[in-house]
Amino acid sequence: MKILVALSLACACLSCRVATERERNVSVSILPQRYFVERVAGDFVKVNVMIPPGATPESCELTPKQLKDLHNSSIYFAVGYLPFEVVHLYPVLEGREDMLLVKHSDGETLLEDASGEHGHLVDPHVWMSPPRARRMAATVARVLGEKFPARKAYFDDNFARLSAEIDSLDREARRVISRKRHKTFLIYHPALAYLAADYGMEQIAIEHEGKEPSPAHLKAVIDTCRARGVKTIFIQSQFDEQNARAVAREIDGQVIAIDPLNPDWKGEMRSLLSIIERQME
Repeated sequence: MKILVALSLACACLSCRVATERERNVSVSILPQRYFVERVAGDFVKVNVMIPPGATPESCELTPKQLKDLHNSSIYFAVGYLPFEVVHLYPVLEGREDMLLVKHSDGETLLEDASGEHGHLVDPHVWMSPPRARRMAATVARVLGEKFPARKAYFDDNFARLSAEIDSLDREARRVISRKRHKTFLIYHPALAYLAADYGMEQIAIEHEGKEPSPAHLKAVIDTCRARGVKTIFIQSQFDEQNARAVAREIDGQVIAIDPLNPDWKGEMRSLLSIIERQME
């Protein structure tokens, strides 16, 4: 009898520990979101990233391991309209009352997806603009503070420090971009629409409707770049450079690598602003 009681208590303790660990597991879609969560929460939570390094939100699918990690999370921070989320994630989360789903795009003024790539006509790349990234981090701090009220002051302090750093980036972006005579840039995959919109720039995309550009589209892009004096062409590490380099040869431009999915969000934004300051006239 004593053995049975001891086993029951041990199982109960194990169950409680597993439940507690699950409460502190958080899932996100992309690596930049992990940056925001870890800056706010420190090591209080464990962050599971659904789209691994080298994969893209356009083509990534759920694996058995991802499903297991997802099941063991109590909160999911979604960007909102990534193809991965719309096609693969949200159907899996339907009916999951034990998981809090938070969409960072909720409450944002969203831009039309001019490329037509994502099917729902909404551009999902909200994290690539400092003011919107600040709101994403604020949402993380609020949600975690509500779920773990004993840690709210800790989360708020961390967010205040992060917010000050993002404000500094915002000021730097306004300083750099306001001085540029030409504010139009070319990019393969249209990931910088919110940065362009929030700071008075214009983005032209090589990619068309989520596919390789047709000869007619490439010609139109080249003609536009020549007419506007565009020389800066951004290419993301997850995409083929061939078409970007073909356009660069035609307009005497320079292809520059960026990574919107960089796990070091602040470092990537600083690098991007440095490129804009050095390369754009």
